[in-house]
Amino acid sequence: MGVFIWHDWARFVSLAASIYLVWAGYWAIFYRKFFWDIVGGIVRDPGGIQPSRGAEPFISVIVKAPIIQIMVIIVSLITLMVELPAPFIKGTSIYRSWTLRIVLLIFQAFLGVLLYQARDSGDLLFFPSTVHRHQEGGVEFEIRLCPALLHKPTLPTPHFSKSDASAAQEHKLKDPFAPPYNENLIVGETEVEGGEYVVLFTDFTRQLNKYSVVPSHFLLVTKEFASQSSPLTPSDLFQSYAILEAAKRANQPLFAFYNCGDLSGASQPHKHVQFIPAENNGPPIEKLANAQQVEEQDRPFVISSLPYANFIVRFPRGMSSQSDDSKTEILADSFMSLLDLVIHAVRYCPDYPTGAPSFNVVLTIDHLYVFPRRQENHTLRETGDLLSVNALGFAGMLLVKSETELKAVIDEGIVKILQGVAIPPVEAHVSPHQNDDIGNLA
Repeated sequence: MGVFIWHDWARFVSLAASIYLVWAGYWAIFYRKFFWDIVGGIVRDPGGIQPSRGAEPFISVIVKAPIIQIMVIIVSLITLMVELPAPFIKGTSIYRSWTLRIVLLIFQAFLGVLLYQARDSGDLLFFPSTVHRHQEGGVEFEIRLCPALLHKPTLPTPHFSKSDASAAQEHKLKDPFAPPYNENLIVGETEVEGGEYVVLFTDFTRQLNKYSVVPSHFLLVTKEFASQSSPLTPSDLFQSYAILEAAKRANQPLFAFYNCGDLSGASQPHKHVQFIPAENNGPPIEKLANAQQVEEQDRPFVISSLPYANFIVRFPRGMSSQSDDSKTEILADSFMSLLDLVIHAVRYCPDYPTGAPSFNVVLTIDHLYVFPRRQENHTLRETGDLLSVNALGFAGMLLVKSETELKAVIDEGIVKILQGVAIPPVEAHVSPHQNDDIGNLA
């Protein structure tokens, strides 16, 4: 009797696994990802991020064509027909074959492992979410609702105000981006020339974001500790742009964002640039920026319809065909011109908090954006809850944790929320004489 009970248990396990894999294989056709490509991937210079050569065959049959997904579904359906069994199989030698069952289950396990890796290990936690689109201020904002984040571990507030020495000491004790790296999360490393006058070789490690809400959200982290309150360096900008170029060539466009300073919405003191997939070759704000008429490509401009300070540079046409040195120069000059505008705008903002300026950076293939900040959180009028806003908010994407919070954000107005954590437009607090120093951005 015990033998028969164990046989039934084995049959139920096989049925449950097969049903799950049919469902998983179906969704994997639409959300294609070979999770093992995070092992051994490298950032080529030039060329940007590329998976290791060993991953290329699997990417061809999972990402480029959903062959593995279809095989998972077929093998699982065959297993279901044998185990149920199907009327035309019952009583045949196929139904009585234990060898066939073992082979089918081994194939199921092998094919399933190709589709799932870091999610199952616990090293990468993916939180499912839904996107709500909301038109406001000429921007089609994306509000991502993720109730599971209510249970996400609370991270301590980083101490940006400490000296570099004490920050580095704290980083050794608590820094999640410090070596040794989790082999399930690390993708690769690269070295780039660090400066125009002092040659520095800065190592970067691109890691998957452990608490991922958006698929393919990853980080570019300085291997040696650098403060998140420090501006982007030419090498930071060049490496980030190289990743965007590589993603564009692979028809998987991304955009980058950086939260600088204690009022920017940053959650870690270790310097890191973040990347997420971009629909229509950019975040929602990109459509509004593309509509602006710019007379001089290398001159900063603003989106005057937005009721908060924003400074933007449009990159010259043919940027991708430029040499690495030229790209670095264009990126660095663009960022410095925007940073200069941020400093001037903050200086003329009468109620700006004391301390170093905080700002958010958004980088796309065509534009570089900088948004000065004067506070990290916005208190929602309807609920009294604090809503943390980082660079994604200014890119046109907000994250909420509940339906109540979603309703409160829409009722209050996203533009008003962003206005509350940013500083007023330059024209609102700069006299005509002072505006000559900043430049005519209208």
